[in-house]
Amino acid sequence: MPQDDTRMPACPSRRRVLTLGLGLGLGAVTAGSLAACGIRLEDNAPQLPLIPKRPPVPSESFLLALWRHSEDLAIRAASLRGPATSVPARLAALHRRQVVVLETELLRLGVPATALDAAARSSTRPTGTSTAASTGSKATGAAGTASALHGPKGLGAEEASDLGPTAISSLAKVPTAAIPLVGSVLAQRSAAAALLGAPAPWPGSNWSATSLAASYLESTRAAVYAFQVVAAQSPSGAQHAQALATLATLEARAQDQESLAGASAGPPALGYPLPFPVTTPAAARKLAVQVLTELRASVARDLGSTGGDTGPLGALVQWLADTEVLASRWGVPLSAFPGLT
Repeated sequence: MPQDDTRMPACPSRRRVLTLGLGLGLGAVTAGSLAACGIRLEDNAPQLPLIPKRPPVPSESFLLALWRHSEDLAIRAASLRGPATSVPARLAALHRRQVVVLETELLRLGVPATALDAAARSSTRPTGTSTAASTGSKATGAAGTASALHGPKGLGAEEASDLGPTAISSLAKVPTAAIPLVGSVLAQRSAAAALLGAPAPWPGSNWSATSLAASYLESTRAAVYAFQVVAAQSPSGAQHAQALATLATLEARAQDQESLAGASAGPPALGYPLPFPVTTPAAARKLAVQVLTELRASVARDLGSTGGDTGPLGALVQWLADTEVLASRWGVPLSAFPGLT
């Protein structure tokens, strides 16, 4: 019988590849055959003719810096040695969780382990600056403030340092499937800074996608309606004051979204369905927790809908951060990835 010649040719070993490449100019081994054999040179392998160097993942330096800074923040938060229920203690735990999940995501995106090892050996800096992860020096601005502060407020400033002027533009270039995860980390940083007394400044959101604003508006209006009920069923005391403060924040967000949506915004509904009857302060508190938890998840899901438009993306990260703060004040546990867990 004739031999089957459709089989793949024998693949050269890595050592054979290097020998041929350096000694014979790759005359007998082409880049195409290497790809067919599944050979991929690591970042630190010798540069060979006809074999391109690994292109970085979009916003790779930003992602690596965010991953490394999570570990720095975990160490700093743990060093404050507050009670287990304190914000710094809870932040230490969630930052450790971020280290693990972000490392897994980087590997999934195709960043090789050698690149992670190199980043781990280098000094880190906040990710919101224009040269994130490119040098070992500390950033100026928010990071400089962070280094000058101590205690919870210093930790808050360090959290906020990841939200510099290029953070959202870097986020917009992250592979689409990873935007909700990475965006939720930036929202966590902003929420933590606010809870620690060092709120991060946000630039104005300039965008032209009015239909996007209109799509976000409906969930905000439903939350406004729910908190009108919460306030009505919390007639006095701290819960009433908290309900009114939450309602004011959500109403301001709805007004911003209506302004952004323009003619795309339809009229609000007369009412929205509630998940259960609310006739007591206890039921009102339960409703508040459920509504904010669901709103947080809704905003996090929307992070992937912007198509890389930095205006809506920055606004969504801010709304997610604000919702995380509101939810935490109603007793919802802080999350490493707000809205995703």
